[in-house]
Amino acid sequence: MKSWKPKYWIIPVIIVIGITLIVRSGVFAFGKADGKVADSVLSVKVATIGNEDIVPSLTFNSSIEGATSATVSAKIAGRIEQVLAEEGQAVKAGDPLVKLEAVELANSARQAGDAVKKAQINYELALNDYNRYQRLFDKGAISEQQLDNVRAKLKTAEADVSSATANQSSAEQQYGYGIISAPVDGVVANKNATIGQVVSPGVALMVVQDINQVYAVINVEQKELGRVKVGQQANITVDTYPDTIFTGTVEVVNPEAGSSSRMFRTKIKIDNDSASLKPGMFAKVALLTGERVAVQTVPQSAVVQKQGLYYVFTVENGKAVRQQIEIGEVTGNTVVVKSGLQTGAQVIVTSTNRIKDGDAVRVAS
Repeated sequence: MKSWKPKYWIIPVIIVIGITLIVRSGVFAFGKADGKVADSVLSVKVATIGNEDIVPSLTFNSSIEGATSATVSAKIAGRIEQVLAEEGQAVKAGDPLVKLEAVELANSARQAGDAVKKAQINYELALNDYNRYQRLFDKGAISEQQLDNVRAKLKTAEADVSSATANQSSAEQQYGYGIISAPVDGVVANKNATIGQVVSPGVALMVVQDINQVYAVINVEQKELGRVKVGQQANITVDTYPDTIFTGTVEVVNPEAGSSSRMFRTKIKIDNDSASLKPGMFAKVALLTGERVAVQTVPQSAVVQKQGLYYVFTVENGKAVRQQIEIGEVTGNTVVVKSGLQTGAQVIVTSTNRIKDGDAVRVAS
């Protein structure tokens, strides 16, 4: 029996297979490393810095107030019999809003009127007596003392008429207070009156606000006060109408700072014929402080703030480069750049919170 012996050609084949496996393993490992490098390059979007024409402005948060706001309250105590107005209703000055139960007041007014009539009758009688006694005195038929007594009665009757008339006026005024009327033209708001409610003098029942013109009220810091003047134009926006810009003018700048805030309350008057702006709304005010000028601007999303300093990232040779900038006013979604950037630079506007200075980036198309 022949013994089995390996063929000499098998050894070279095994060596070739081993080398091939080693080479392939190296290629795969290198490919994986390349993939990791490729994945570490962050894809970003950029904006090119250019000049934009803007009007310098100061921005403020504000609230809307009615030009006239009058609180409606009772002048006398009583029970509400009728409520004649609802919230949102337009009223004119003098229109009745609330009626109180007024039977007692009506009776008092009527009694006062009767008292005036009685006093007037007594006065007429006293006047006739005086005239008659005067004629008799002129003829020497009576003494001067008798004439003086009649004259005194006439003056007393005259005083009684005056007192009764004053009492009648007061009674009628009290009776009139039973009808609570609108003090100004406007719209009813914040109604707290209900039928059957017992009210006291001075308790607010509702508010009448004139909203044909309204105010945007802002608080101005001392450092900005020199840039705010009566007659200055302002643009006002509210969230309710994001595509509408309302215009107004500065009408009042309080000459004294608030005791707690140390800020100056300023009122901007706005024509509101459409009644779109309602008292209590929050608004944004851009107070125009100069003529239109060309400035550098960047999208607000490009600006990074850190420890009170402001930065943007520019793209240079495939890397993110951090640039410190000095910013100006914020207008809408753009920020004015006072210094730190060259016109034409590309600033990164996405993923700025993930980027570090020197990171590799790729500009997305």
